[in-house]
Amino acid sequence: MKKFLAMAMASVMVLGVVGCSSSSSDSADETEETEGEETDELDGVEATAGENGVLVMGCSADFPPFESYADDAQTIEGFDVDMMEEICSRLGLELEIVDMNFDSVVIAVQTGKIDVGVSGITITEERQENVNFSDSYYTAAQSILVPQDSEITGYQQLVDGDYTVGVQLGTTGDIMASEALGDRVNQYEKFSDALAALLAGKIDCMVLDTGVADAFAAANDLVVLDENFGTEDDIEYYGIAVAKENTELLDEINAALADMKEEGFFDELNAKYSE
Repeated sequence: MKKFLAMAMASVMVLGVVGCSSSSSDSADETEETEGEETDELDGVEATAGENGVLVMGCSADFPPFESYADDAQTIEGFDVDMMEEICSRLGLELEIVDMNFDSVVIAVQTGKIDVGVSGITITEERQENVNFSDSYYTAAQSILVPQDSEITGYQQLVDGDYTVGVQLGTTGDIMASEALGDRVNQYEKFSDALAALLAGKIDCMVLDTGVADAFAAANDLVVLDENFGTEDDIEYYGIAVAKENTELLDEINAALADMKEEGFFDELNAKYSE
């Protein structure tokens, strides 16, 4: 994953991870329409902002190297998980992880179903209307993932042509590609579904976060174009989503992040996931 440092797959299930050891609908109207859709995947989950010693984290576990299932098909692992385990260790909490569709994560935070949303979520003004974000912990961009024999060589060629694109619903890649390419964009609930479509030749390319694109390319003999999707103004900053009312938790998370950055934790994490 050569680009990972430079820009420094899954049924629905809930599992607990001991913390002391290892993006989304943006409007209130959409929240009302989709809140009921997350009932099953959050059944039995209770967010208490750490008051019972547990911090509930929501993610979409099809986003390697940030969060995905390990070889046992049960344990969720990755960059975000390691980070949150460290934060929970510093706060004296146990981490519980809930796997859900990406476009449900911010809504679940906003409605109090989970304590934090951590799934490579880009900080945007629209999302900030519904939740608060921690200080940024990772800088990313959108990459273009293509087969080895693809005719697509760059961003502008993709925009000007008639190529079809696969994205994950609710992600920044979805938003950016839909604005630039219109009805040529195919939306999937999971990145793994978009990847399967690309490998089957049903779409011409994918638009997704750089680190994830690198992981998919390495595992599936695909190519990440040197040119990103968009411009320099489209650089993204990942943050931890916290409910508006949980200001104390947000302050604690930010303090932990600051110490972790100063102590070199993220340098080690970047090195681990760039191998």
